[in-house]
Amino acid sequence: MRVRGPRAKNVFGICYRSAASPFWTHDEDNDGASTTIMSHSHGSSASSSSLTTLVALAFGAGCMAGICATALVVLQQSSTKSIDRDNAGAVIEDNDLSLFYGDVKQLTEITQARKFLPDELYGPMVRNAVVCCVDILLVRQQQQTLEGKQKQIKQALLVERSSEPAKGLWWLPGGRLLKGETFFAAAIRKAQQETGLTNVRPIQVLGVWNTFFPTSHWDTDDSPPEGTQTVNPIVLVEVMTTDPTTTTTSNNDVKLDATSENYRWIDLDPKNNASEDKYVLQALLRLRAWNPKYIDYS
Repeated sequence: MRVRGPRAKNVFGICYRSAASPFWTHDEDNDGASTTIMSHSHGSSASSSSLTTLVALAFGAGCMAGICATALVVLQQSSTKSIDRDNAGAVIEDNDLSLFYGDVKQLTEITQARKFLPDELYGPMVRNAVVCCVDILLVRQQQQTLEGKQKQIKQALLVERSSEPAKGLWWLPGGRLLKGETFFAAAIRKAQQETGLTNVRPIQVLGVWNTFFPTSHWDTDDSPPEGTQTVNPIVLVEVMTTDPTTTTTSNNDVKLDATSENYRWIDLDPKNNASEDKYVLQALLRLRAWNPKYIDYS
């Protein structure tokens, strides 16, 4: 039930009058039903009538209070849903969306041939087919002083791409999904390969995006660019620490591979990252919609 417009005003008006006065008065906004105004009179008949009226009024007031409370809850839930709906879509934690039709061990076996595809095979595939890549929103905890207090804040790692597509953009680490890999397994592998961080834990799939680029790493001088299209699940991955007394990750732990030129850590709040690439911003918005407290440092 959604209560809005004049009807909402009437409902709350009735509830206010019911709480403010023990007697009904003429309600112009909701005129149409007869009301009884209690008057003082002598005799048992008047007393009985007054008592009956009082009971009826108390019952009516209780009903209207319940309606009012229900309306408030519905309005609050409706407002919350309308806010979350814009950026909702994160998958429940620990679910990497894998469905297996057969022996899991056999289906997830990754052979050496699947790890490295020769240029003469992978180049035409990128130019003429859609490639699935797993990108990661890699989050660390870092101790900082905020408003005079030491707090553990969360930050995400961005890397500056060194090759096409999206060369020069500050992007999320990630790359091609190998045949036999789950999204979580690929996320762990890409974190290790591209950032050197080995003690990581995948949390959830924040969403899947379909990205289109006008260029490709496999473009050649003797043919026009055919572009790149990739389907990208973004996995939230947390950096763990081996020392249980600290949750801080040093910048020295990051060791980039040849796919990136540089790196930096950013705040998780989308409001503070409006100038970042739209792909990065989408991941941050999904994270906030999933759990606003995840980025709350207050």
